[in-house]
Amino acid sequence: MQRFVVEPILFAMFGELLFPTEPIEYIIPYSTVMELYDLRESEEVISDPRENERVKANLEKIIQFFEQPFVSKKLDKSLRVPWQKSRPILFNENVTFTVVNALDNAEYGEGFDPVETELILLARRENVPLITDQLQFQQRIVETRIGITVIDVADFGFLVDDQLVEELEMFEEDTVLEQAPVNSLEAQEGALSAAEERAVNSKSNKMLPWVIGGFGLILVLFVFSFFQ
Repeated sequence: MQRFVVEPILFAMFGELLFPTEPIEYIIPYSTVMELYDLRESEEVISDPRENERVKANLEKIIQFFEQPFVSKKLDKSLRVPWQKSRPILFNENVTFTVVNALDNAEYGEGFDPVETELILLARRENVPLITDQLQFQQRIVETRIGITVIDVADFGFLVDDQLVEELEMFEEDTVLEQAPVNSLEAQEGALSAAEERAVNSKSNKMLPWVIGGFGLILVLFVFSFFQ
C-alpha cells in the first residue's frame, strides 16, 4: 500500500484521488479536516464559477463523510495526544484515511503558514511524499531544501496507477491508428488521380498516330487538287 500526506480539500477538487486502482493510505492533518468547514462558508473556493459549484458539492460530501458517527469517534480519539494517529478509516476498497493530530512548531518560521508546516512535518515524520496543487508551496519546499518528496497532484496518477499509464498509452496508439485511415485514404486518392492521369496520357499517345495519318492524307489530297 502506498502512503501520501494530503489535505482533504484536494479530494473535493480532484475526485480521481479517491478512486485509484491501487490501495492507498492518505495521511491527513486534523487541522485540514477542520479547514473544510471554513471553506464551506466561503462563496468562492476556486475562481471558475462552474468548477466552483462542483467543488463545493464535493466538499459537502467529504464533510458529511467525516461527520459520520463511526468516523468522528475515531477522529476524537486522535486528539488526545499530539501526533497521535486515528485508527484507519476506510473510505472505499482502495482508499484508507489516517488522521493525525499534527502540531505546528514554527520550525520553518514565516516561510510557511501553520497548515503548510503541519503537512511538511507530517510528511517528514512518516517519511512519505506530500501531494499538493500549490506550485508556490512546492517551490518554497525545494528552495528551502526541506528533505521531503513533494508531488504535484497533476502527476499523481502517473506515479501510483500503472494501469492508467497503460490506458493512456493505448489511447495514444488508438489515436494514431484512427489517423491512419485518413492518411491511407489521401494516399489512395492521390494514387487514383495519378492512375487516371496516366490513363489519359496513354489514351492520348495511342490516338496520336491516327491524328498524324489523317492530317497527312488531307495534305496529300490538297496538293493533288492544287496541281489539277
